[in-house]
Amino acid sequence: MKRSKVLRMIAYCMIPILVFAMITSLLVKEVQKDEIISQKGNEYFQTDQFVRKYMSTVANYANRLIYENEELPTFYDGETQICYIDNNFNSIMVEDFYILIQYKNKAITNLDMNSDTNTIEKIKAFISQNQNAKKVNISAGNIESDSEVIEKKGMKYSRDFENTYYTRTEEKGQFNEIVESVIGSQIEENETTGVKYITTQIEDFEITSSYQEILQITSEEALMKEFLNRYETLGEKAPVILPVCLSAVLLLGIYLILSIGRTKGKDEIELNDLDRIPYEILAVIGYLILGVECLILANIGYGGIVQDINLYISIYTTLYLVAYIICAVLFNTTVKRIKAKTIFQNTITYQTWKLLVKIVKKTSAKVLEIWNQFTESTGLVSKLLMVIVGYVVIAIILLSSFGGFGILFDIGLAIFIFYKIVQRINGFTKIEKHLKAMYEGDNATKLKIADFTNEFEKMVMYINDISNGFENAIQDGIKSEKLKTELITNVSHDIKTPLTSIINYVDLLKKEKIENEKVKEYIEILDNKSQRLKKLTEDLIEASKASSGNVKLNLETINVSELLKQATGEFEDKFKEKNLELVMNLPEEKVLIKADNRYMYRIIENIFSNVSKYSMEYSRLYIDMIENEQTVQIEVKNISKDVLNISEEELMRRFVRGDKSRTTEGSGLRNFDFEKFDRTSKWNICYQN
Repeated sequence: MKRSKVLRMIAYCMIPILVFAMITSLLVKEVQKDEIISQKGNEYFQTDQFVRKYMSTVANYANRLIYENEELPTFYDGETQICYIDNNFNSIMVEDFYILIQYKNKAITNLDMNSDTNTIEKIKAFISQNQNAKKVNISAGNIESDSEVIEKKGMKYSRDFENTYYTRTEEKGQFNEIVESVIGSQIEENETTGVKYITTQIEDFEITSSYQEILQITSEEALMKEFLNRYETLGEKAPVILPVCLSAVLLLGIYLILSIGRTKGKDEIELNDLDRIPYEILAVIGYLILGVECLILANIGYGGIVQDINLYISIYTTLYLVAYIICAVLFNTTVKRIKAKTIFQNTITYQTWKLLVKIVKKTSAKVLEIWNQFTESTGLVSKLLMVIVGYVVIAIILLSSFGGFGILFDIGLAIFIFYKIVQRINGFTKIEKHLKAMYEGDNATKLKIADFTNEFEKMVMYINDISNGFENAIQDGIKSEKLKTELITNVSHDIKTPLTSIINYVDLLKKEKIENEKVKEYIEILDNKSQRLKKLTEDLIEASKASSGNVKLNLETINVSELLKQATGEFEDKFKEKNLELVMNLPEEKVLIKADNRYMYRIIENIFSNVSKYSMEYSRLYIDMIENEQTVQIEVKNISKDVLNISEEELMRRFVRGDKSRTTEGSGLRNFDFEKFDRTSKWNICYQN
C-alpha cells in the first residue's frame, strides 16, 4: 500500500475536501458570532459606544465647517454661507442621518442642494419632518433629543468640539479667512495685521440633526449574510464536522508521510528535478503566492468589489485550491528530502556555508604557508630587519650630529647597503644559472664557495654534492649500459658461430636422399627453428645497437603513402589467407618525411606480420594516415583473434605478448607504442594490435 500511486492520489484529493469542510464550518460559526451582525437590534442605539460615535461624527462636521468652508460646494442664504458635504461622511452608519451646523455666518449640511433646501429654515424644516426619526438639537451647550441616552451622555464628549484657530479679519462677528489650525505652533497676535486667536466650544455651535435607529448594511455585510444563509447548516454541525474531518486528515497525512517517495521495485527514495531545486527558492515562491492570495481573499468583498455570492464562492474556492496545491508540493518535496537526507544539502544556506568553509580553509592554508615561508627564512629576515632598523637609527644620528652634511653620509650609507643587497641577489642568480646547467646535463662544473657570501656557503656545498652524485650516477649508468651492450654483442657472436654450423649441416642433410618421412619432417623443423633463432640473434644485436645509440640512420626523403602501398602489396596473400578486409584511408597527394627507408620498412613489415598472425579471421584491417604541418600519424587497427587477458598497462610493455601461453610464433621484440612520424628527422609510430 505504501507504494500505490492510486492511493496517494486519493489521499491528495480527499484532504482538500475535508479541510474545506472544516474551514467553512469554522468560518460560518465565527460569522454567526460577529459583533456587527449580532448587534443589529435597537439595543446598539442605547449603548455608550453609539453616543460616542454620534457626537464624534457631529464634531467632525463642525471642524470641516471651520477649515474647509472655502473648498466645499457653497450657496448663500442672505449673508449666511451654506456649505454642502457628501453624505458618505456618515461614520455612524445609520439610515436617514441628516444634519445642519451653524457657526457665526457659516453653516454646513449633508442635504442635497435644491429649491427645498436652499435656506436655513427649509433645511431645519426638512430635518424636523424626518418621520420615525430621532431628533438631536444642540444649542448654547444644551442637548435636546428623542434619545434619552444621547441627551444624558452626550455632554461627556463635548471636548470634541474644542478647537483653536486664528483669523486675519473679523468684522461684526464674521470671519472671512481662516489661516490655519493652531496645532503645536502659534504666532503673535497683532492688531495691525488683524491676527486673532479663536477657541471654539460646543456652546458656539447650533446643531440640528435626525437619524433612524436602523444601521446601514454594507455590501460586505450583505455578502457575508448571504454566505451565512447558504452554509448555515455547516455552522450548526461544526461540533461533529471538525473532529471527524480532523481525524481523517491526520490519518491521510500520516499515510502520505509513509508513502511519499516510494516506488514499486525500488528501495531508494525517488527524487525528481523539483526535489533538487534549492529549498529556500521553493519556500519563497510558495510564501509569495500564499501572501498574494491572502490579500486577494481579504479584499474580494471590500468596497463592493465582489457582490455576487456565486462569484465570491468561486474565487474563494479557486484561491483555496491554489493554496492547497502549493502546500501539497512543499509538503511532498519536504518529506522526500528528509527521507533522502538531502533537506540541508539542497539549500542555498548549506552551499553558501560550504563555500565559506572552503574559502576559510584555503585562506588559513595560505596564511600558514606564508607564515612558514617567513619562519623558514628567519635568519635572513632577521638580518634584513636589523639592517633596516640600524640604517634608520644611524641616519637619524648622522642628521642630528652633522645637520645638512648628515644627508650626504646617509646617501653614502644607503649606497653601501644597496651594494650589499645586490651582491646577495647576484648570489641567487648564480645559483639559479648553475641549477639550470645541471638540469640541462652539465654536472661537471662546480660552484666556488669563495664567490658567495657567508649566507650561501651551505647551499653551495649541498649543490656541489648533488652535482657530484648526478655525475657519478650518469657515469655508472653509461658504464653499465656499455657492459650490457658488449655482453649482448659477445653472446650474440658466440651464438652465431655454432648456429651457422647448425644451419650449414641442416642444409647438407636436406640435400641427402633420405627415404624416411619422419626424418624429413625433423629436418624441416630443425631448419625452421634454426632460421628463427638466426633472426632472433640478428634482432637482438639490432636492439642492442638501438639502446646504446649506435644505430646509424641514413635519413632521406621518402613517400610514406607509396611505402605503405608497397608493404600491403607484399602482404596481400597473407591477408587473404586470414580473410582480412583491408580498409585504407591515404591522402591522394604525396606525403613526404625524412627517415631511414630500410628501418622504416622493417617497422611496417613487422606490424603487418603481427597483423597477419594475430588478427581474427573474417575481420577488417584499418590503415589510416593523418597529416598536418609538422607530423604524419599512421594508425593500424585490427581485432585480435585471442582474448587479451592482461591489463592495458601490461600489454604496452616491451617484450610482452597478448598470448600468455606463448603457443604461437613471435619474439615480441617489436612491440611499438609510439604515435607520430616527424616530418623532419625524428619519427615514431602508432600501432594497435
